[in-house]
Amino acid sequence: MAAFIPEEKVAEIREKTDIVEVINDYVQLKKQGRHYLGLCPFHGENTPSFSVSPERQLYHCFGCGAGGNAITFLMEHDGLTFVEAIQSLAAKTGTELPELEDQYPGEREQHQSKKEAHQMAAKFYHHLLMNTEQGKEAYDYLTARGISEEIIEEFQLGYAPERNNMLVQLLEKRDYDLEEMEEAGLIFRQESSWQWNDRFRGRVMFPIHNQRGQVIAFGGRALGEGVPKYLNSPETPIFLKHETLYSFSKARQAIRKQDEAVLFEGYMDVIAAWKAGVKNGVAGLGTAFSKRQAEQIRKATDKAVIAYDGDNAGRSAAWKTGDILEKQDIDVRVALFPAEMDPDDYIQAYGAEAFKVQLSERAVPFMSFKVQELRKNKNLQNEGDRLAYIEEVLRETSVISSAVEREFYMKQLAEEFDLSMDALREEERKVQKKEQQEKAAKAPSSAETGKRWRSGALPKKQVSMRSAYENAERTLLAFMLQNREVAEDVKERIGGEFNIDAHTALAAYLYAYYDDGHEPDVSRFMEYVEEQELVNLVSELMHLDIPAEISDNEMSDYIEQIKIRPKREELLQRQKQLKDAERNGDSETNQRQLLTRIMELMTQLKKN
Repeated sequence: MAAFIPEEKVAEIREKTDIVEVINDYVQLKKQGRHYLGLCPFHGENTPSFSVSPERQLYHCFGCGAGGNAITFLMEHDGLTFVEAIQSLAAKTGTELPELEDQYPGEREQHQSKKEAHQMAAKFYHHLLMNTEQGKEAYDYLTARGISEEIIEEFQLGYAPERNNMLVQLLEKRDYDLEEMEEAGLIFRQESSWQWNDRFRGRVMFPIHNQRGQVIAFGGRALGEGVPKYLNSPETPIFLKHETLYSFSKARQAIRKQDEAVLFEGYMDVIAAWKAGVKNGVAGLGTAFSKRQAEQIRKATDKAVIAYDGDNAGRSAAWKTGDILEKQDIDVRVALFPAEMDPDDYIQAYGAEAFKVQLSERAVPFMSFKVQELRKNKNLQNEGDRLAYIEEVLRETSVISSAVEREFYMKQLAEEFDLSMDALREEERKVQKKEQQEKAAKAPSSAETGKRWRSGALPKKQVSMRSAYENAERTLLAFMLQNREVAEDVKERIGGEFNIDAHTALAAYLYAYYDDGHEPDVSRFMEYVEEQELVNLVSELMHLDIPAEISDNEMSDYIEQIKIRPKREELLQRQKQLKDAERNGDSETNQRQLLTRIMELMTQLKKN
């Protein structure tokens, strides 16, 4: 069951903790005015952008956006659970903790039980691998692959025996509910006999962890000719494949320190890379790389190297993964391996140093990789192939945000095929226009956008100049964090109708926090919020320079800025619809309705 620490004891520890002392154990801090500054421990940097406020007991990095209090710092930096972070601070402050109780009722208790069962299964499988005759074949397989006992221990590798109910018996002995364990993906019922069976049998076992380092699933590799070769746990309430990266909790600190992630296709590649000294590697889980996985990486770094297998399937997957990463503003490079090799094979054939060179010096920019792939299977002496190649390259360059990079690849085309830059630019403009039209047609409605936060699709940190409505929302939220009455007033006047997804999510948490009877306490609120990205946002908002109080007039002005944003969006949309209607010769009735609505919106905006 889950350990429970009384809230009053957490509050006592929070009160006794000096965040400067805690963080100074990890970062060299220097006092500058009311704050302390240092190099951010969550991403690589040469100029200090990591600020610690002793007054508010908060930290915030203006470079990567990381933020929180002393508890969240330990959770993020050391990969601790909330309870472990509290225990660490209790020891540091000399606070005595009561004997931990079990108090997580209902659904949360069930999920905790699932995680604890996975942790127990991981220890069971590891024991069988390291200490029994049953695990000898798996142990020999791993050592033959160059995996030492040290690496086996580091990744807690294990072995699931051939016998079909050993884990079932262990779970029964420990009083776990077997139907719940089936829901957790550890066991299943045999349809013919209705008997419980272990899901994994005769396989080398790879524990899969969540971002807090808790075991939530397994991957199993068959020994011999077993089918399928690799088998993952099914999706469960605690394990979603598209949201999970293998070894992310272990690699996170190395990713932040080196300011780069390395993406592999499989567990063995990650482990072989770790052995070779590359400790910032992660892998997908047998499904297509997802936006949610890219968002996880973006929180830790804005650079990634894709190190997939060298065959056609690996290169095709690298293209798709790179596109997803670039949409999260991640700078992507691709490490190229021979067609018959995966990264593990390459390390065994050429050694660790050659592998590191392949990832660093020889990895090519993503666009260069695309150009190489587009040239494949084309005879560029043939006019048809040549024109198709030029058009395909322009389609890719048209979406590059950097004008310099776009110009670089267009010059390559111009020089190789003796074309003028003017002709290429004109052709690229046509491609861009077509892409923009297709993108506009697929754009989600504002109502859909407002709900995205529920699925965790929060927008990435913006570095451009903020608009008036965004500044209004940020300022209101900063006041709401410090003043319950302001929050209640905002709730009554606009509720959750913020224009930015993360702001909507944060407001919802604030309303619930105050409804639960809590008083304003930013540090405590951070522990109430579940998404780390929102914790970072709170930290950022608390660094805004705002007065102690907000006047009624200021409140009304901010709320008006927020309310008129949807009207401005609708006005632009209606104006576009009217132009399209005039061009397409739509009925006069339709055009008149659009014009009437446009006039209404313009009148409302003028009043504001």
